[in-house]
Amino acid sequence: MTNDQIGRLNMYRTTNLICKENSDIVNNLPELPEKLTILQSIILAIQVASAEQKLDKTWITKQKNIFQAELVSQVADTSRKLFTYARFAKNYSLMGEVNISEAEFNQFADSDLKDYAQIVYDRAQPLIASLVKYAITADTQTSLLNAINDYNAMLGDPRYGIITKSQATEKLVVLFKAGDEVIADMDAAVEIVRKSQSIFYNGYHAARKIIITGAGKLSFKMKVLDSVTGEPMKGAIASITLESNSKNVNEKKVVIEKKMAKMGGANIKTMASGTYIVTFRKVGYADLTVIININDGEMTVLNVNLVKN
Repeated sequence: MTNDQIGRLNMYRTTNLICKENSDIVNNLPELPEKLTILQSIILAIQVASAEQKLDKTWITKQKNIFQAELVSQVADTSRKLFTYARFAKNYSLMGEVNISEAEFNQFADSDLKDYAQIVYDRAQPLIASLVKYAITADTQTSLLNAINDYNAMLGDPRYGIITKSQATEKLVVLFKAGDEVIADMDAAVEIVRKSQSIFYNGYHAARKIIITGAGKLSFKMKVLDSVTGEPMKGAIASITLESNSKNVNEKKVVIEKKMAKMGGANIKTMASGTYIVTFRKVGYADLTVIININDGEMTVLNVNLVKN
């Protein structure tokens, strides 16, 4: 998964946890229990897809190479012996069909190696009685056929491994899109208890913060959307203050004020570590206040939805 996806998955988990811890509130909100169940299933599906994406498929190619070496060794040996038999029997047609060196077998493409090995096996099979003195027996033929079948079974697997990993990556994109949609619905439901259950409300939005590690010098990334249409809220204002235990409003001064750009987002490159109160405002919409934590070396991502008055 990408750093962004890891951050979003952690946010899903934290949001799920705070909702489970406040089930008495959550269970009384419309649609929220159902959405929470869906979010939990998405979290599990993401974990499975992530595991599939991480699987090391190189062993498949290594195993195929082992089977290939074994097949080349056996078919080249059988081909040499069969060529000798054909020479002494003056079977020139057979000589031409099996006159293949070990170096040539090694240079064949995957499917060609399998096909030529099958030809050598097929030509020797009806001559077993005459080939015993040339050290080609029913047992050596069975061994050669097993080598052909083992190799053939592995031919599609390396490509299958690549496809499986690619499918897991594509699946993650779909799952995270679904997860974000569920979270947006949950955000809308939580707005109902914004005043009546302010402790849960603020805790929920703190859990909704996405932390991305290894994000360079960017400290805080935010985006504001309309809660109904999902459209970006250009011009929305974010006022960021450093949290203080004091009740004196004058001590809670605005540290940073940012206006959302065309796509409803804004970035802050550098912020000191600490707990901040972020208030989003837009004419015609209810103010939204969220508490965030900024940590050195991490980028905090916050996506919020504003509700019309």
